[in-house]
Amino acid sequence: MSKTWIIPLVAVLTACAAAYSITRCIACGRDTPSVDRLQDLSFLTRELHLSDAQITEIRQLHATLGNNLNDSCRLHCAARARLGAALATDTNNTAQADAVLADMCQAYELSERSTLQHIRAVRAVLNAEQVKRFDVLISQCMCQPCNMHDSGCGANTAGTGSTKP
Repeated sequence: MSKTWIIPLVAVLTACAAAYSITRCIACGRDTPSVDRLQDLSFLTRELHLSDAQITEIRQLHATLGNNLNDSCRLHCAARARLGAALATDTNNTAQADAVLADMCQAYELSERSTLQHIRAVRAVLNAEQVKRFDVLISQCMCQPCNMHDSGCGANTAGTGSTKP
């Protein structure tokens, strides 16, 4: 390839990288904490000004949540494998598939309830000012746009009086 093609190619690649970075920054919102950030104890320590005792307690709560979510994931994956087997039969066993689907939903619900219980347990460790800040972080995290359908909080709030933060 001659040098006359390399310079325009590099320029185009640089422009594409810059456009991607700018679009991602605007679309994703840099100030919104992700779910992963709320599991990062150093992030929570900085944001909430946690004491050593609070750090120790929240570390234990995080470990418990991790174990609970792993259990839920194992249940969900096992049910999903059973669903695949049920759907692969010649009869495409509808009753069995429905029962397995219910098991999958129950595993998912268990993970969501474990997370809610974790949030409540963390809030119980915090003082009033920290709870307010933690609630803001959770709200920002939960109101991130879903990559699959809506545009985040406020998208389905008709009649609730809610507005997008």
